[in-house]
Amino acid sequence: MLFDSVPYGLPSYVFSPKWFYGFDSIIESVAVIVCLLLVYYSYKCFRLTKENKYLYFSTAFSSLTIAFIAKIFGTLAIYKPTITRTTIGSTIHETFSNLTPTDINAIALIVHFFFILLGFMILFLIYSRLKWMNQRVIVLLLYFVFIATWLGIIHYQLFYFTSFVLLLLVTYSYYHNYKEIKTWKGRFVLLSFSLLLLSQAFFVFVIYSRTIYVLAELLQLLGFVYLLIPFMLIFSKKPRH
Repeated sequence: MLFDSVPYGLPSYVFSPKWFYGFDSIIESVAVIVCLLLVYYSYKCFRLTKENKYLYFSTAFSSLTIAFIAKIFGTLAIYKPTITRTTIGSTIHETFSNLTPTDINAIALIVHFFFILLGFMILFLIYSRLKWMNQRVIVLLLYFVFIATWLGIIHYQLFYFTSFVLLLLVTYSYYHNYKEIKTWKGRFVLLSFSLLLLSQAFFVFVIYSRTIYVLAELLQLLGFVYLLIPFMLIFSKKPRH
């Protein structure tokens, strides 16, 4: 196997119950659409307001989009190995003839881990109000993302625990912001991050019950949907140029 040299190996992390095969990919496809809309609305808000935080939001959700797309391909490689019999699948299989479905799943997981953590890290930078011009801080945080990705490769629970901690910091920061402004839009954002935080907590324990995986996927999707609402409302009330 391609990743035999990795400490503890790199198994295929597929926790979905068989009756849920493919449904999780559909849910994550919806999450991709939501993230793309968030990229669009964030960038539009940046163009209209010139506030850099919206540009950073757009970057964060672009990273999350890449992460979910990678996970979809990785899980489908395990769910649907017969895809190699299609024209496109045959071409890919010939190009990467040495890669098994498990290898594809492993590569996709590495990409997913890295870009999820990168996206959450950017959100942390936004809400913690760290100075983006401080290059030493950015380099240190990027190093942390690489280390956390490697630990996630060693064991998936370390990845989800790290993402949980990042989202906990983001949610905590936004809770304090919400206490100051107390707007209903802020309540939506706080609720969305709380749901995302809860989903990551569920993902940590999916090894013990496949039903937990289903709940985690649904909570994660709901969190992104709630996060989309205030961006749509902010954009709809801005003058269009």
